[in-house]
Amino acid sequence: MSEGPLSPKQQGQIATLAGFVAPLVGIALMVILSLTVDVVVGIVVGALAVIVLVPITQRVLRKRAKS
Repeated sequence: MSEGPLSPKQQGQIATLAGFVAPLVGIALMVILSLTVDVVVGIVVGALAVIVLVPITQRVLRKRAKS
């Protein structure tokens, strides 16, 4: 269970994937909420989603890479 730390290459791959996935989710939320509720609400929720999802996505991907 106690594997060594991730290599710099693996860390870069995780950061790249998280930087790709989180904005896509944020943009999707932004568009959906902008069309259904209000443009300002869509922008705010989409931006917050990106800010919250980047670290969460990195943690999930890091756990998957270690196992």
